[in-house]
Amino acid sequence: MDPVDQLIATSGLPSGSRAVVATAWQAMLDAAQAAWPEVRIDPPRLVEFIAQRLAGSDLAAALATAPAADLVLAAACTVQEPSAHAAFDAVLSEVDAAGASTRSAKDLIDDVKQLIRVQLLVAKDGKPPGIAGYRGKGPLRGWVRITATRELIRHRRKRAREAPSERPLDEALGDAGDPMLSQLKAEYRTEFATALREAIAVLDTEDRTLLRQQIVDQLSIDEIGAAFGVHRATAARWLQRARGALVAATRGRLAARLKLSVDEIDSVIRLVHSQLDASVVRYLRDSDD
Repeated sequence: MDPVDQLIATSGLPSGSRAVVATAWQAMLDAAQAAWPEVRIDPPRLVEFIAQRLAGSDLAAALATAPAADLVLAAACTVQEPSAHAAFDAVLSEVDAAGASTRSAKDLIDDVKQLIRVQLLVAKDGKPPGIAGYRGKGPLRGWVRITATRELIRHRRKRAREAPSERPLDEALGDAGDPMLSQLKAEYRTEFATALREAIAVLDTEDRTLLRQQIVDQLSIDEIGAAFGVHRATAARWLQRARGALVAATRGRLAARLKLSVDEIDSVIRLVHSQLDASVVRYLRDSDD
């Protein structure tokens, strides 16, 4: 079905002249293309999203007064168009503005920016991405800024409520039945706990976010790739790099603290690497709080 006819059939608004509706529809697409020249626009796939968000006395007027560029970008993101995901990064600058207004720390702003990117752009468990909740009743940037402000305040309160504290290694590591792990706990409890937390703290924001998304949020490689707007193979390489960076940082700190030989450090690191998910999940969650 032609997009204009589909729009008339699904909007539920009085359509009047088809020619007038067609002109208004094309004007909306032109405005979106001007605002987001790199975004691939597939009109038939946009119709259902946009038609559900139009209101007014007639269809042509509703199209003329709707936030055209914002609705089209949100629609393209909802149908998982990669070029729209890339363009959405410009809208995410509203997280920085929200961070400034709430006087949030830079690391918190960076973490919340990635969190919102996942929340709004990644479809999960058969549910549409969060941006599908945008109704077009105001600017998309304002909608994102409100979302960011809410998340920043929530995470700041969590940080204040749950200030980081030294945790025993038994709490951080999951498999207490492994004899080598038990020996490591007994001999290097404080050193390892501190080294691991310090290693996570010095990771690049992107590496820490990647590990949190896979280990804490349990996102798949495909979902992480979608969140960052890259191919799954690229996301897989990034994750391998992040894990390698964490192991290397932990090795360096353990070597400095324990003054162990290379063989002894590598033995410890092999154990740490085998228990990586169980070991870092709480620390990564702490770094998100």
